[in-house]
Amino acid sequence: RRVERDLALLARGADLLEALVPLEIVRMLGAPRAVRTFAAVMRDQVDLRIEGRNLDTFRQNFGRTHGGGGATDPTHGGDVVDFPRPVSGWVTAHVLVESLEEGTPVADYCTDDSERGRRRRAAVARPLLLSFLKMVFADNFVHCDLHPGNILVREVTGPDGGRRHAVVFLDAGLATSLGPGDRRNLMELFRAVVLDRGAEAGRLMVDRARYERCSDVPGCTEAFAAGVGGLVREFHASRQAEGGLTLHNVKIGSLLGRMLDLCRVHGVEIDPGMANIVLSTLVLEGLGRSLDPELNLMDCAVPFVLKGGKV
Repeated sequence: RRVERDLALLARGADLLEALVPLEIVRMLGAPRAVRTFAAVMRDQVDLRIEGRNLDTFRQNFGRTHGGGGATDPTHGGDVVDFPRPVSGWVTAHVLVESLEEGTPVADYCTDDSERGRRRRAAVARPLLLSFLKMVFADNFVHCDLHPGNILVREVTGPDGGRRHAVVFLDAGLATSLGPGDRRNLMELFRAVVLDRGAEAGRLMVDRARYERCSDVPGCTEAFAAGVGGLVREFHASRQAEGGLTLHNVKIGSLLGRMLDLCRVHGVEIDPGMANIVLSTLVLEGLGRSLDPELNLMDCAVPFVLKGGKV
């Protein structure tokens, strides 16, 4: 009741702000929609049935619906990705009983700088990044709380008898999906990055925005498109100058953050779910860089961006 009361007060305040202050900058803030998004996140966090459903969805997306330790996802070349299994009959709004998932916190791998430790870190980094790309581009269902405390690693025996690293994601209470327009924009942006067509992606984003003021200002759409094009050119210049699109050379999270800043400056509205994905990307990118700074982003991203997550 207290949560609902506070959320109702926030919603009323946001509605009043937009109604009483009819300025462009206030409309661009999108306060009522931001409050609705925040309210949805808060309700999801306090109702553990939501987390149970999220876990079921993630397990289905990654081929884990039947449990066991040997299932793999073909997108990962045989690597195992797992999530806790909600125990049927023990999921309520206030109680969630899950399977016990054993493993080593991924942060422990980052502290081992021996030769063996570096090899183990590299073996973990690739399935970790591929898992996130699959969530974003193939499934459109993204875990938005991927800090190191929510990721375990365990060694398992693969189908060929060799040892593999299984990545286990915990605490799935916060997950998001993009609407069709924003998902298309995100895909176009990443495709533009891969194919070096930034200006084209910028114009598409303006055309598809739910609210934008670019088209009302002479030259604004082209300025926005030029800004996006500049980001993409900078991205490819880093690849050519530094020897590849590795996590060490290229900062994807920074690219997305600067893209959001361009949207703010030029008045192109972005769905709040996109901001959640950007924040998740920033956190996971930093972790991936700690694990394997030489991991090539292009090798990982191309199957998802150009082929919809199918290799």
